[in-house]
Amino acid sequence: MDKAFGWIGEIFQTLLRLLPWLVIVPATHSGVAFVHGHRIKKWEPGLHWYWPVVTSYKMMMTVRQTQKIQSKVVMTKDNKTVIVGAMVTYYVDDIVAALAHIADLASDVIERAQGAILTEVTKHTLEEIQTDRATFNSKLNEVVGGALNGYGVQVIQIQLTEFAPTKALTFNGHAAIGNYALWTGF
Repeated sequence: MDKAFGWIGEIFQTLLRLLPWLVIVPATHSGVAFVHGHRIKKWEPGLHWYWPVVTSYKMMMTVRQTQKIQSKVVMTKDNKTVIVGAMVTYYVDDIVAALAHIADLASDVIERAQGAILTEVTKHTLEEIQTDRATFNSKLNEVVGGALNGYGVQVIQIQLTEFAPTKALTFNGHAAIGNYALWTGF
């Protein structure tokens, strides 16, 4: 009997898509509406009407957020092997760039920040980093902020959560053995 009258429910659902719907964007979020699939309309916090038949939307949190940057083994300028892990704190300041131009903002923040951090570590000696950590952290903020320019985020701070000398030996580039046994992927 359900199959016999299932078409009534489908017709009702289709008719509902022709009516405007209300979306509430909370104060901690912003959104983007894709009108006719190609026109981008920014949604600030508040109430927004949209037509489901011609519009789709995405919302994202814009307030302070953190991402843990996975630890990696890298070599400093003076050929010392160190393990480096970090935490990046940011907020979304351009919702259109963050939602309409990037598929997955969180993973892109991690990838771009990790690359910038590891590159910066290779430009300094172990002693330079250890003796003036405040200056190094400031440089990291600048470098990671530059790497994320155009991604719709502003870096608040970046801090090393893990930084220590280590010994690592690789076998065919697939494994590392030492004080800190990690595979590096480099």
